[in-house]
Amino acid sequence: MARLVWAGTVLVVIVILSAVLSGCIQRPEQQSNSTQSDEMTLRDSFPDGRPELRWAFFPYFNLDNLEGKRDNNAPDGDNGIGALSNANAGGFASLSYAVTGEVNNFYLEAMIYCPVTEGDTGQLSGIAFLINPVEGNFYRFVCDFKSSDPTLNIAYVGLDTRNFPVYLKFWDPGGIPGGVPKEEGWHKMAVRVKDGKATAYWNGNELEGSPVNVDKIPGGFVGVYTNYVGGLGNATTKVDSFILKVE
Repeated sequence: MARLVWAGTVLVVIVILSAVLSGCIQRPEQQSNSTQSDEMTLRDSFPDGRPELRWAFFPYFNLDNLEGKRDNNAPDGDNGIGALSNANAGGFASLSYAVTGEVNNFYLEAMIYCPVTEGDTGQLSGIAFLINPVEGNFYRFVCDFKSSDPTLNIAYVGLDTRNFPVYLKFWDPGGIPGGVPKEEGWHKMAVRVKDGKATAYWNGNELEGSPVNVDKIPGGFVGVYTNYVGGLGNATTKVDSFILKVE
């Protein structure tokens, strides 16, 4: 058992060192001056399937990274989207973040393709924020539209929780503007983080019960999240019009 623990620790260290050397994890001195110094907007529309920002995998998951895909039905009409899968392991979470600069007061929005599934198993899709790839923690806001208990929800995830989510807020069908979608499709998901509190939005509508305390992580990156819950299964989050506004 001791050898297995030691081997697992060595593997995680190797992955993190490789990510640092390849630029997937920025050292503090390498981070851009976008950390709250000036108002700025960064975006990725994935035109013709080409990412406009640099994306990196979250080193504590399965090392899947967001890729650009051609899609003639892209919601912004430019024939391209981003896609993040959990293909490396199938059944676990994947997280990819835009390598910009760490932010703490910001507005993040994206078009997310939300699946609608039957029963109590299925895919989660959404956005992630205040991502710390060194400490291994983040927050995520997802659409979880399993027919048994459909919700939008925000949760904290970290090494200190063994990567299990600590749920901070649920929005059940009655709290979702327009109700739960009857079929899968594109929806605008957004969060505004200010002074350690996050306000969530669904299709341009502020969700009641916001803001939510997210002060466990003082600053971090933003990105895209996918997961399959209730068993093993493949999951892919499709994203478009990913926009970060530093405020």
